[in-house]
Amino acid sequence: MSSIAAPPAPAGKRRFLAPDRGRSWDEARVTAIAPESTSGTTLRLAHPEVPELQAGQYYLLRLATPSPPGVVEQAYSVSSSPHPPSAEIEITVREVTGGRISPLLAHHVRVGDLLHVRGPFGFLTWSEEDGGPLLLLGAGSGVAPLMSIVRYAAARGATTPMTVLCSSRDRSTVLFRQPLEKLDRAEPWLSVVHTFTRDSDDSYPRYHRRIDAVMIAEVTAASFGSARADVTYLVAGPPDMVAAVRRALSELGVPDARMASEDHA
Repeated sequence: MSSIAAPPAPAGKRRFLAPDRGRSWDEARVTAIAPESTSGTTLRLAHPEVPELQAGQYYLLRLATPSPPGVVEQAYSVSSSPHPPSAEIEITVREVTGGRISPLLAHHVRVGDLLHVRGPFGFLTWSEEDGGPLLLLGAGSGVAPLMSIVRYAAARGATTPMTVLCSSRDRSTVLFRQPLEKLDRAEPWLSVVHTFTRDSDDSYPRYHRRIDAVMIAEVTAASFGSARADVTYLVAGPPDMVAAVRRALSELGVPDARMASEDHA
């Protein structure tokens, strides 16, 4: 593994680091922060080494907090492509009202701050060897690992047919709306479909309800036609959404071997 040199951080930049006597966490420096929606923020982190990362994986973040218990940990998915290999990764945070860590990451962390990270982890991954077609179903922060997969496919010059089905409350909460639009226009193998659950008047999405079996069947048929039996379904989102989509896939006769999922609380 290649490594990058970094000067020691000023004391103020270490404000989110909790004691790590066992040295079991890596220190990553925040190098950029960008909004993705009204509730989503992407942080670019400079890792001390080039990680052995797969598209779709996540990291644990550990932050010191002023209130008990004093330290909080949370998993956040990488939304950037692992190709070409880089010491910099991007994680995307969806702010949760009353959350212990997402408000800190969204509003208080600054460029230059150091954060404890550990990873990567996770099995909701894809590479060219896995083949396709793929239907990627995401809601909330669950769109982040799917974005990593799409960006990886584009960076690798893959041609595997993929459709991303994104469920959002409304236009303002869609994660990666503009990057997905750009990729959709540029890549003939990619299709992006949106559904809004709380704005029935907006004509932007194709659907205006939660993802269900009928929607999945229609999107699968429109995207892949006769290849339906060979489609792999990757699902990421809040636990209730993931459970509902898995039930819908089972109703459609999709075998467990053709679906994989990951909860994003």
